[in-house]
Amino acid sequence: MSVEYLKIMLLSMVPFTELRGAIPIGIAMDLNPIGVYIVSVIGSTIVSVPLVLTFRHILHFLKTKQIFAKLVIKIDKKVNSGIKRLKNVSIVGIILFIGIPLPTTGTWTASAVASILKMRIKDTLLGALLGNMLSGIIVSAISLHLI
Repeated sequence: MSVEYLKIMLLSMVPFTELRGAIPIGIAMDLNPIGVYIVSVIGSTIVSVPLVLTFRHILHFLKTKQIFAKLVIKIDKKVNSGIKRLKNVSIVGIILFIGIPLPTTGTWTASAVASILKMRIKDTLLGALLGNMLSGIIVSAISLHLI
């Protein structure tokens, strides 16, 4: 893997560019679109696991702080009351949330949502992978069409 592809992978992990910015940049750099797609999907997907774990720790920390405790506990009660219904649609929701390339609907935000919904790591990873694959196809098609 060349340095350029590594840069594209790192760009796909950053919250401001993510996959939606990394693919057009890689294509504009005249890199192989298939290689750009693959490294962007990999980069944007593998970042989801540490993000979910980090967001879980942040939520736990906020529970211990008096100023945020009521809000976090209220959210927890709401999630726990509908947890069975949410588990059934959560993977599909993550796929669609990430897969439709709109502003603020990437892996970072989906990982925060997955943390709040207490999704299993493997479900989050699967949803992020499939969502990034879908989003990558859409963004690649748009980027290649524009060039």
